[in-house]
Amino acid sequence: MNRRSFLAAATTTAAVSLAPARVLGANNRLRLGIIGAGSRGQEDMRAALALPDVEFVAVADVYSRHRDEAHALAPGAQLYDDPRKLLDRHDIDGVIVASPLFLHSRHFLDTIASGKDLYCEKTMTWSIPEAITCRQAAAASKQVIQIGLQHESEGTHADAQQWVRQGLPGKITMVEAWMSRNSPHGQGQWLRPIPADCDPQHVGWDLFLNDRPQEAFNGHRFINWRLFWEFSGGNVTENMVHQIAWIITVLGLKEPLAATMAGGVFSEKDGRQVPDTIAVTLEFPDLTVLWQSTFSNSRYGLGERFLGSDGTIEHISGSTNMVTGKSESSLNFYPEKINSPNGALRSGSAKGVDHMQNWFDCMRSRKQQTNAPVETGYLSAVAAHMANLAYRQQRRITWEEAKSIQPGY
Repeated sequence: MNRRSFLAAATTTAAVSLAPARVLGANNRLRLGIIGAGSRGQEDMRAALALPDVEFVAVADVYSRHRDEAHALAPGAQLYDDPRKLLDRHDIDGVIVASPLFLHSRHFLDTIASGKDLYCEKTMTWSIPEAITCRQAAAASKQVIQIGLQHESEGTHADAQQWVRQGLPGKITMVEAWMSRNSPHGQGQWLRPIPADCDPQHVGWDLFLNDRPQEAFNGHRFINWRLFWEFSGGNVTENMVHQIAWIITVLGLKEPLAATMAGGVFSEKDGRQVPDTIAVTLEFPDLTVLWQSTFSNSRYGLGERFLGSDGTIEHISGSTNMVTGKSESSLNFYPEKINSPNGALRSGSAKGVDHMQNWFDCMRSRKQQTNAPVETGYLSAVAAHMANLAYRQQRRITWEEAKSIQPGY
């Protein structure tokens, strides 16, 4: 092929990849695929199937057990071991990416390149360079993208954002946030048993590893990938990211100026690399955000306090199930008598919306600004990864430094 023919072919390919997967029929029915059908992916499937005019036509997962479990939820779906086969189809409107964290950017980029709308689970990427790349690719596409930061669709979020815009709490100089869990003695968080069929015959190990160094099949690392830096960002990318996204979007923040993080593996010495006890400090202009977490006590559940000169906004979610995103949530404003002597207690009352339904509504209307758009995914990923970089390098990391640090395992 000569140069002119090659360029013509490349241009045609690019045009096809950016074209919509299909035009919705008169009945507005959405045809979905999912990449990654483990526990989180199956929760997403249930959330989607609970809504009208939706069907799953394709499921891709490297583990046969996950494919079979997903098929029970969507008997009409075609099953694939390789996500690329799913993305080659032209009859899919949107794809849910619920694969392990280190695969998110690969599946994110491949999905939008195929011309399909995207729901990508949090954290949006495994690293800061990946977050920058995905942000740039999304900006150049016409796809409708929702990040799986479900709390962005809560009514409490809408109320808190409105109170801040009204200036109700005054000047906010500190935000305290926390997330606590507990587990039975000897049973560390996320440590799951290895099924008997978790073996090379039932797992596409090379597809799972993707660009990671090749190694012999390891069922423990496959099932419990959240415990290892090579595949995961630990509790910061599993849980803190939800709360930092909430804080960032309520306050309209950008990238942190700097981050520090202390803690360690204190709860259960089970071979995990990622810490289970954490204290994060994120620095923003004229504002400090603190986040702490432990896996050894669940008394105080999950919450945030916005500490302002004129009052406090307190958001409490109790013992939240961060897999389903469901919890009993409350929002209150408490005035500071010094600067707001006539202020009154307020309670949030706005109604939230279903996060998955919000994606579907935007897909049908072609409105690209979902409740958790790529920018929110990008900013929350940057904050989370800066915290992890600070922990692993045991020092304060600035945003200017973080942009140039190459991620490692």
